[in-house]
Amino acid sequence: MGTAKRTKRQSLMKEVTPEIMSNSLAANQLSFKGDKKTAKQDPSSRAPSKKEQKRALLYGSQRKSKHQRELLAKRVEKNLPILNKSIKTGLKIKTGKKGKKFIEDNDTLILQRIAKTIGDKQDEVIESKLEKDRRLEEIRELKRMEIERKEKEKEEKLENAKLDIKAKASNARSARRKNKREQFKKEKQDELLRMTEESEAPKKKVKKSVAFAGFD
Repeated sequence: MGTAKRTKRQSLMKEVTPEIMSNSLAANQLSFKGDKKTAKQDPSSRAPSKKEQKRALLYGSQRKSKHQRELLAKRVEKNLPILNKSIKTGLKIKTGKKGKKFIEDNDTLILQRIAKTIGDKQDEVIESKLEKDRRLEEIRELKRMEIERKEKEKEEKLENAKLDIKAKASNARSARRKNKREQFKKEKQDELLRMTEESEAPKKKVKKSVAFAGFD
């Protein structure tokens, strides 16, 4: 028994399509012709919603143009620190590449130590245990000399700082003494000037008064 074939139901309503839609030449003759592509609406140009209005009343207007937003983002990125972490007080941050130390060209002590410390595996040098021990002993000796030199430099720096402090203190002391002497000299000169003015000034005549007994 076969299945019944479904027939497409035809609509009894007559469809009338305008000529403008079907004919491209007729569409070109229209005075008003809208583009099929609708321009994207700028979010800043549209009317603010109720939520945005309430936020504007509380915190001020948050809507900015695209150019303003880009400028603000650039300014924020510029002012942001490179490492966003807390730094302990008194901690000196090391700058430059890690493990990179520069030495002077005429520093033979460090150059010798570096030359002896370089591994011989790259040079393919085969040495006996005795030679290796001797080389390590030389490296230790050079390191010890380097440490002694650093300590000596530190002591010299400390002594120079002490001498500078002493020199500043002595200069300040001598300046105070000089100021004190000048002040004492000035006071003495002022006193002598006052005494001479008093001696040169004419003495006022004292009126003699006679008192009679019983008429007081």
